[in-house]
Amino acid sequence: MIKFFRRIRQKLLSENRFSKYLIYALGEIVLVVIGILIALQINNWNENRIQTKELDGLLKSISRAIQTDVKNLHLIKRGRENIGQNVDSIFNGYIDNRPTALNFNDYAFIGNTFGDLNTTIYYQPNTSSFEALKNSIYLSKLQGTDIEILLHTFYATANRIQKHEEEYNQMLRSDNQAWTNKFRNNGSDLLTGAWNYKESQEKFNRFLEILKDEYTTKLLANGFEEEGMTNMYNELIVLGEKFIEMVNNQQMNFDEQTKIDFSSILNSYEGIDQLNLLVNGKVPSNFGFLYAQSSNEYYPGIEFKDDHVVLIYPEKKFAWGAPFFTIEALNGRVTEMDFSKYKNVILEMKGAKGGEELEITMKDKYDPPDGSEARASLTLTNDWKTYQVPIAEFKTADMSIIQTPLAFVFVGEKGKTIHVKSIRFK
Repeated sequence: MIKFFRRIRQKLLSENRFSKYLIYALGEIVLVVIGILIALQINNWNENRIQTKELDGLLKSISRAIQTDVKNLHLIKRGRENIGQNVDSIFNGYIDNRPTALNFNDYAFIGNTFGDLNTTIYYQPNTSSFEALKNSIYLSKLQGTDIEILLHTFYATANRIQKHEEEYNQMLRSDNQAWTNKFRNNGSDLLTGAWNYKESQEKFNRFLEILKDEYTTKLLANGFEEEGMTNMYNELIVLGEKFIEMVNNQQMNFDEQTKIDFSSILNSYEGIDQLNLLVNGKVPSNFGFLYAQSSNEYYPGIEFKDDHVVLIYPEKKFAWGAPFFTIEALNGRVTEMDFSKYKNVILEMKGAKGGEELEITMKDKYDPPDGSEARASLTLTNDWKTYQVPIAEFKTADMSIIQTPLAFVFVGEKGKTIHVKSIRFK
């Protein structure tokens, strides 16, 4: 091929066809440039292919580490839930009420719970693969993608959990040391090994005395915080499972529904045209759902089902009742939010019988708790139906500083039960 082009050049020069030679030379230069560009493109394509493959390998390695983390989180969550439930049983059954006798199972239950509570557990994330990604040239290839935000949020949340656990465990160790100092050689074995002795009235009385002592109740009360910590684990589990799913599907960005579902977890409301307050009966992270009523007594009027919630207003019990949502972002430090961008609230609801009448409202941080807020009235059927209400109807609420995103208001003596599947602002 080279000899062929050389002969053409020599022939053009020998025939003094200089202009055609220049055209030919320029064409040859263009061909050379095109060849170089093609070679560079092939090299870049091959380099990108190699980098994409190595990035994929790093993401899969992180995914495997997070899978292990998620399994551990489920175990830790279950352990803390068990402690919280057992401590609640001890307060209700043995501390708040004075039993007249205890059997072996009672002693074993209290002793085991006490021992489990003082065995510190903690979450230790596997960050080696994530650190490898951060120290590589490939992290920049994720820049601007949702999976990058998800990954950083996962490990930032993991770090927050570790700090919270360390503070809690340090408090637990301090309370345990104070308890040990007080009851060492003075009956501590009655609580830590209560099933190892034969019961006598004297030991029974001393056991209850130690159990009801302020040092013991203070230590046991830590168990309530253990159960409260499960929300943090739930959030991290959701983040981890979503990352695993996206890696498996080779997906770099969220679909629209995921953006909506994760808006509160990622604290990224900007760019979200729809905000979910209730999703198939589940309250997203950073929101709470409470029940207020005219009486000061506690009333559990919210029941969570598989795919919806049931709100119960009892017959002839209260003058009014109001299940309402709260904003609890950043561990409760952010309690208000700007809803100005939304035009409507859309609810999927039904009544237990049909014909149920209720009102809904929104309140800002300065609205007085006197029932003077603007409301919208709804009448339900006994079939699932979607109701759309313009938020402009809540004219007393400043939408830039909303503190109660939505409240259901029941008034009067007539009882009613309603079912709510989803609530979204759009």
